[in-house]
Amino acid sequence: MMFGKMAGIALSLSLTAPLLASAQTSASKELLLVVPHAAGTGVDAVGRSFGPGLQKTLEVNAVVENRVGANGAIGSVSVARAKPDGATILLNANPPFVTFPFTQSTPLYDAVKDFKPIARVGTVPMVLVISAQSDLKTFDQFIAYAKSNPAKANYASPGTGSAGYLAMERLQSLKGLKMEEVLYKSTPQSLTDVAAGHMLSAFASLPAVSGLVEGGKLRALAVGSTSRVDSLPNVPTLAELTGDKTFDASVWYGFLAPAATPPATINRLFEGISAAFKLDSVQTSLRNQGIIPSLQAPSEFQHSMAADYEFARKAIKVSN
Repeated sequence: MMFGKMAGIALSLSLTAPLLASAQTSASKELLLVVPHAAGTGVDAVGRSFGPGLQKTLEVNAVVENRVGANGAIGSVSVARAKPDGATILLNANPPFVTFPFTQSTPLYDAVKDFKPIARVGTVPMVLVISAQSDLKTFDQFIAYAKSNPAKANYASPGTGSAGYLAMERLQSLKGLKMEEVLYKSTPQSLTDVAAGHMLSAFASLPAVSGLVEGGKLRALAVGSTSRVDSLPNVPTLAELTGDKTFDASVWYGFLAPAATPPATINRLFEGISAAFKLDSVQTSLRNQGIIPSLQAPSEFQHSMAADYEFARKAIKVSN
């Protein structure tokens, strides 16, 4: 009788052991947040801003890991190939996330097919600038000058696929311009040449140009955000100036998962990211980096990323 009772207890323990192990694994499970760029970069700073918050909101041990190489492709591919269970996700920025594969003869990944968007959390608008010494005072004057002086119509660019390149390509397409792209290895050097009048113009990020605009060296003609920015309240948006309400020339930051991740898992991750996004510490960190906090849910993020994908595909195809 005693043996039968002990056997029953043993059987009960053997049946519950896997459940206990599963619960322990789930409770101690890590969230691996892959940042495909080096420590100290903008993407890395955003990832580390969210890390502690995600640990609280998702109740997991959130680990930020830098997997660098090939302009972000190495880390991105590693997430695309990860198990689609929500345990490994990607934080990336575009450009270069969507645009980079189009610049490669053999792309390592497809931004739309290989990933499922979770949340877009912020943007950094590009700003169209010219020298403050220029006789051109307005956006319309700039467009008229570029059309009537094609030999002098040029812009400083970090290269094909960059945010500045894409912004200028879209502007040229809308306004019928043909401007010469002049490549620069660094944004500071390109802005120095624009300020000195050696280059007509440039599209550069708001944090990069703010000091030079405030210091009277550059003149901001337009901002690429969908609404005016607080630091340049009198500078209209490209959407206002061109009449294209969809004109958004910005770098965005967003979280993504492997393409096969179930919708329920995506929604759970979005809820955790959304809760972390609202934390004062995260909001302050984003703004201190010059990022405008703005949250897009999975469906909205997927729509905007698809639009970015299609525009980049056409623009870079023309360049090539």
